[in-house]
Amino acid sequence: MITDNERARQRENPEPEEGMRKTPMIVLLWIAVLIIWGVGYYAYNIGKPLLGGDSRTAPEVNVSSAGGEGGSGINGKTVFNAQCAACHQANGQGVPGAFPPLAGSKWVVATRDIPIAIVHDGLQGEIEVEGQTYNGMMPAFKGTLSNDEIAAVLSYIRQEWGNQAEPITGAQVEEHQAGVGERGPWSADELKETYQAP
Repeated sequence: MITDNERARQRENPEPEEGMRKTPMIVLLWIAVLIIWGVGYYAYNIGKPLLGGDSRTAPEVNVSSAGGEGGSGINGKTVFNAQCAACHQANGQGVPGAFPPLAGSKWVVATRDIPIAIVHDGLQGEIEVEGQTYNGMMPAFKGTLSNDEIAAVLSYIRQEWGNQAEPITGAQVEEHQAGVGERGPWSADELKETYQAP
């Protein structure tokens, strides 16, 4: 005779057993595809510089069209928007009392050595731009941008917003770097004394 306890036990599901099911083939296939893709991607990029993010370059544009390349194929406007526009604004007008304007600035269109020195090595202390005094710190971009990128962004700045000055090349930035070596940021007085302008 079957007791109530035995009937209740028969109605229950069997105990689950761990590790009895195989991994589905589709999952194994996806894992294999991802491993092959990852190894291939790594092998393809061996020896390429690690630029952070990706290794794509900005599309080439002509200096006369909004670019400012400095002869390197790097889009100066793209570099400006990524590195400079937050402070100096996309229109080059800066922020009154905080960041000086680049549009119409004598510091930008003076001899090429001054803007190269400022962007390459940095600038600190008081500087007068368009009749207003600014006192801040401009970081050095020598560790962030290549010489060609510095040349491209300076060429863009020197030919945008009504500025009219000759473009700058990566070789000129390299020449500056060789001449000054490893130095800290400039002051406005040092720039005037060294480059006799503006």
